[in-house]
This record gives sequence, structure tokens and C-alpha cells, in this order.
Amino acid sequence: MQQFILYCLCGGTGVLSDYAVFWLSVNGGLWYQAANLLGYLAGTLVSFALNRIITFGKRDRVLQRLTMFLTVAAVGFGASALMLWVLVDLMQFDPRIAKLLTLPMVVVLQFTLNRRLTFKA
Repeated sequence: MQQFILYCLCGGTGVLSDYAVFWLSVNGGLWYQAANLLGYLAGTLVSFALNRIITFGKRDRVLQRLTMFLTVAAVGFGASALMLWVLVDLMQFDPRIAKLLTLPMVVVLQFTLNRRLTFKA
């Protein structure tokens, strides 16, 4: 449980980065899915840097772990993009609200995958 809390705190900084880039991009006129990709990439890089050391205490195999973290992020991005499509295109939600609704599910998904794959042993 403590590890999940640290993941959420460190990841929270990544999520804030993600949402800030997303919000600014959407408000600047960028298509919401393109904005999602930019925000997601920014948030993922911030989250990796913090979680690698603080949450999981791993300083070895940085490139290998980054590659796996980005792979897990790609799965999370796919889930996020699909949920955004449903909420925005099918259900007519504002993209900025829809993005907020997707975040908790994606956080749990990525924590589980990163714990089992990226930062195991």
C-alpha cells in the first residue's frame, strides 16, 4: 500500500504535467487526441524519473527500465485514447473533463503493470 501511495504522489507530478500540457494544447486549438499524446509523453517522462528512484528505489538498468516504462505507458495511452474517444466523440463530454475522468483508471492500470514488469527485481 505504501508503494502505491508513493507511486500516486510521484505519478501525481507526472499527471499534473500531463494534464497541463493537454489543457494548454486543447485550449490552443490542438485536436484532443494529439494533445493527449503530447501530455502523456511529458507526464510519462516526469513520472519515470521520479518513480524509478523514489517509489521503486531502482538505479540500475536505466535504459532497459525506461524502455519497459514507455511500453507500459503505450498500453496506458491506448486505454486513455479509447476512453477519451468514447467520452468525447460518443458521449459528447468536454475533452478537458473527459481526460480527468480517465486518469484514475489509467493510474491503476499502469501501477500494476510497472510494478510487475518495469520495476520487478
